[in-house]
Amino acid sequence: MRILSVLTLILANLISFFVVGQIQTGELPPSYFNRLEKSGPKVYVIQLSDPNVENKIKEDLITDKHKDIGWRFGALLTVNYNLSNSGAWSHDDDNGTSTWKLQLTFQQAKTINLNFNNFQLSSDARLFIYNDNYTDVLGALTINNNKENRLFSIRPMQGNSISLELIVPQNELEQNTVSINEVVYGYRSIHDKVQKVFQGSGNCNININCKEGDNWQDVKRAVAMVTTVNNTTLCTATLINNVRQDTTPYILSAAHCGLRSNSIFIFGYESAFCNPNTNGVLSNSISGSGRKAIAVNFGSDFELRLLSTPPPASYNVYYAGWNNQNIASTKSVGIHHPSGDVKKISVDNDILTNSSYYAPGVTHWQVSNWEKGTTEAGSSGSALFDINQRIIGQLHGGDASCNNRLQDYYGKFSRSWDFTADTLRQLKHWLDPDSTGAIVLDGFDPTPATFNVDLDVLDINGIQEFECTQSVQANFRVKNVGNNPVDSFYLDYSLNGGAVQSIRYANSMNRQQIAIINSPNLIPTNGINVLIITARTVGVSDQNLSNNTDSIVFNINTSINDFLYITLKTDDYGSETSWELEDLNNTKVLHLSPGYPDITGGAVYNDSLCIYNGCFRFSIFDSQSDGFNDPSNTFGNGYLLITNKKLDTLFFENNFRTALSTDTFCEQFSTSLNERLSESNAISVFPNPLNAGEILRLNSKLNFSLNMRNAHGQLVAKVSGNQFVIPERLSSGIYFLEIRELKSNRIVDIKKVLIQ
Repeated sequence: MRILSVLTLILANLISFFVVGQIQTGELPPSYFNRLEKSGPKVYVIQLSDPNVENKIKEDLITDKHKDIGWRFGALLTVNYNLSNSGAWSHDDDNGTSTWKLQLTFQQAKTINLNFNNFQLSSDARLFIYNDNYTDVLGALTINNNKENRLFSIRPMQGNSISLELIVPQNELEQNTVSINEVVYGYRSIHDKVQKVFQGSGNCNININCKEGDNWQDVKRAVAMVTTVNNTTLCTATLINNVRQDTTPYILSAAHCGLRSNSIFIFGYESAFCNPNTNGVLSNSISGSGRKAIAVNFGSDFELRLLSTPPPASYNVYYAGWNNQNIASTKSVGIHHPSGDVKKISVDNDILTNSSYYAPGVTHWQVSNWEKGTTEAGSSGSALFDINQRIIGQLHGGDASCNNRLQDYYGKFSRSWDFTADTLRQLKHWLDPDSTGAIVLDGFDPTPATFNVDLDVLDINGIQEFECTQSVQANFRVKNVGNNPVDSFYLDYSLNGGAVQSIRYANSMNRQQIAIINSPNLIPTNGINVLIITARTVGVSDQNLSNNTDSIVFNINTSINDFLYITLKTDDYGSETSWELEDLNNTKVLHLSPGYPDITGGAVYNDSLCIYNGCFRFSIFDSQSDGFNDPSNTFGNGYLLITNKKLDTLFFENNFRTALSTDTFCEQFSTSLNERLSESNAISVFPNPLNAGEILRLNSKLNFSLNMRNAHGQLVAKVSGNQFVIPERLSSGIYFLEIRELKSNRIVDIKKVLIQ
């Protein structure tokens, strides 16, 4: 048992090592293997005084709310340590090697990282950097980390002590230079946030490996966390494709982030799961980059840099595509590192609006509010992707957070493209070096796909989760994620189990290309509807059918009379105000506010919101926590009134002086939807996935009519009750279980079921 325990400990340390580091050989330092041996005093240890960071912490309470300022984690200390004036040398003449060691120690540092002003290793030299218990190790750094400018940096290392161990052949001693000019004392650690269940960023943030990120698993690999301002703060950057598609490692971020030539780019820092949260690893990091273009004081706030070295194949990166047209996307996504947290995704389902950012012109895209997720300090510089997964901007600033429904501003990619003829101030010269005139470019994945022929149904757009209408029109997005081009394909769709209709897409699609197919007008039923779509190839077999089918469940009120009416007057700062209306039974948000401008004296806005029979919660937010009712009337005074069609007052607010005001009310119309949303929200099916011949069960005590349909919408099984046996004849694949209320025969929910 003692031998097993020792082996377990060694294995645990090895695992910890191999998942952390910069571009390395994958070795452990020699001291790791003799760390249990007795030794004399450590003459190479320098005890550093902890700096006073009290004022920085106070500043952080303010700056953390601003995305146009990086998320600071460290205090910069100027030092002068090198191979001659610090540390200690030992010489092994028998092996012809010499070893230099230096240990820097603080009392209370969370992390430590180093900036080198002169770094040059010889052909066979190996440098290891590690913390006290070898749980965080860089090694071995070699000649491959040398830069032309001789600058180098390392990422934050966990703990309050850091050791450098350099092993050099004695005949190469004079060829090595290691000079540290700055130590970053980390008084806040991204690792601490992980231990607190990711409360470093707001709890509305969504891990990239949740279902919202399912269609972004390739694109996410382009996103990196980056250290800035001499490696004391954090922002986000995105690896970007160029027209030659030659993997030139250009990376896009924001000018205000303050990237430097020694900034460090960390790829793949993410939670492995949606839930439970897990810590990410920092193994895929690159030190150093050179500026190619930057926008200073002319609008879009971009910076394009070239990494000092292409990311190795082991980093499994992706080069994101882009769109340089000034066309507002109808749906947008951000992928970022809020407050230095693991990678998150945010979704905006509304059309973008033209805007500026505290300056004249239309230099920015405004996200009026995020339907899912948000952004924070640390998200700065992150890319905004359009509906076709192409970059259209990078985050400059904004007021959105988990505490409100306010706006964010992204510097336009179209503005950055060629607004000026100066090649050092534009993207075009670098991303289209041959002046092909390209206006869009898809992403590039240097890693071969798993399958040669593989269509992926990304999603169904154009239909809201809830709306009042008598017809809808959807658009379907299909992506070629296989290695080979696909000449054409069919898209089959079925609404509410009706006849299967087909649309043919007859254009060739290369890898990473997305096709958008519009449906004809569809006539939904009053209440819950389900639309199922399936892509099928023509002439060749799709080798991966698991991603060929998608569905949406949407709630339609066909009545034209079921409305609430809102009158809102803002104060001078309308941009601070936002609101939402949610169903009280299932906490689904039905309506969100638009963005309001800042107007002296305020302005009055009227809106109408279609709803259905039920109970609702209305919430109004103020990003500055002072509401819109100023006791001194310095900034104007606002009010909010909500009435129904009978002009009954449901909600009135004219004394709003905090961050949030909320109230609940119920409405009953003469014609209405009679959904059982609260019931359907509680329904789950299990086991899932399961095998043919096994029993599928519902957790509800109520009895329903259960219809199982295949990916083409065809009925394959039907039963009344809350369980049934999956027919043995059913083949493996994705199926959809319609759950209908017995009395009314209306669909109350639909669940996706996987038969193995």
